[in-house]
Amino acid sequence: MGDGLSRRELGKAAIAGVALAGLGGIGGALAGCGSDPGPEGRQSVIDRLPGLGIPRPVDFIRTSWARDPLALCSYSYLAPTRFGSGIRSMLAEPVGRIAFAGEATARIPATVHGAIQAGQTAARLSIGELDPGARVAVVGAGAAGLSCAGELKKLGFEPVLLEASDRVGGRVRSGDLDGTPVELGASWIHGVKGNPLTGLARESGVGLHPYDYDLAFPVAGQAELGQTGERRYWRAINSFEPGAPGADRQTVDWLLPWRWGPGLEWAVEVETAQEYGADPDQLAALATWEGDWLGGGDALLDAPYVKVIEKLSGEAETIFGFEVRRVTQDSNGVVIRAGSGEEVSAEAAVITVPIGVLKSGRIDFQPSLPAHTRTAIDGLGAGLLDKLWLAFDEPFWDEDSEGFQWIDPRRPGRWGFWVNALPETGKPMLMTLSGGSDAHRLEGKTDLEVVSGALRALDAMFGSAT
Repeated sequence: MGDGLSRRELGKAAIAGVALAGLGGIGGALAGCGSDPGPEGRQSVIDRLPGLGIPRPVDFIRTSWARDPLALCSYSYLAPTRFGSGIRSMLAEPVGRIAFAGEATARIPATVHGAIQAGQTAARLSIGELDPGARVAVVGAGAAGLSCAGELKKLGFEPVLLEASDRVGGRVRSGDLDGTPVELGASWIHGVKGNPLTGLARESGVGLHPYDYDLAFPVAGQAELGQTGERRYWRAINSFEPGAPGADRQTVDWLLPWRWGPGLEWAVEVETAQEYGADPDQLAALATWEGDWLGGGDALLDAPYVKVIEKLSGEAETIFGFEVRRVTQDSNGVVIRAGSGEEVSAEAAVITVPIGVLKSGRIDFQPSLPAHTRTAIDGLGAGLLDKLWLAFDEPFWDEDSEGFQWIDPRRPGRWGFWVNALPETGKPMLMTLSGGSDAHRLEGKTDLEVVSGALRALDAMFGSAT
């Protein structure tokens, strides 16, 4: 794998004429899952799908992270505020005996390795003046919570993980698609060079497959349209000066041309909504400067992602089914209360739940959180990136391709980015994404409507060839 590019370098390459749709955090960022109708319910949907020029799928699975009560979003995004990216540090600042951690507080937000770093940092911040061996409650057993617990153990403290679900991983989660595990949340390792996930994958026996985002447009004429849209998009993004007066309040939308057209509209959807989980009028222009991105290129995994992170806690004590409803602290310690009434006492606590859960107010903090912490929670955005997986009996696309792209003439960007999962899974499977307000619109539609819409996109690309 060669060295990777920074987000700004990607933009320069796009201006030079390279089609870069999907490069950056897309899909490898944290994402999530809603309810699953189960095999019988899915088969009922498949039986009612319209007849098209492509085969019907044999199975499907979709996510709806905004409706998952343990997530309520996919990951954070930077909204325009006077604090800029410093709002993440504001959230990470300890409040008495409580610290916060997760991708929302990370130097490289919306990534698994960013969450791991944030968890380890919070572990060191949370112990304060605690005596060695002190008990520290870690709320949430996602990547940040697991790494926090593991770091606490290394530092000589006694962590206890409190997890609302019956599993570890959080928004690193797999689902069953036609008998094969597929990723509903994180999929990519972003930047394998110097990334802790690379070594963890090796130790776990999980293989990495380089992913170069070499995605073709099957429909004639759309490649030029997409490349023009990419160049216009990145030219606008690279015009942003982060040090200019008022830059912290500017949105991506403010940078873009007044007139879009289908090529730019497609690029905006793929590079903004499906990258950050937010629309250009919601996303701070400063977000395009966030993150110390790693080199070495990106990679997909050939085994469930959770295998890479599940041992980060160092076998710390874990209590499952513990959905936190109240966190009370005083000079003596912290008491964590679950919705069931169960309580856990500790000398300190680290809260690693998603930003969507913090913003919902589902956890009551006593005494109330200070103004700077509440400002950080309110000021950060809760982004949405959802996935749709489709399984088929046989591939009707190029089996060796990494994926493909499409520009819907009526709604450019919807079903615009597809990943061919056959090389990693050995099965004819495709994955496509939706983000921002389009993902919110789709979550209100039935499985039949969503799957039918995606199949019509595939039919427009491949129907005449099958």
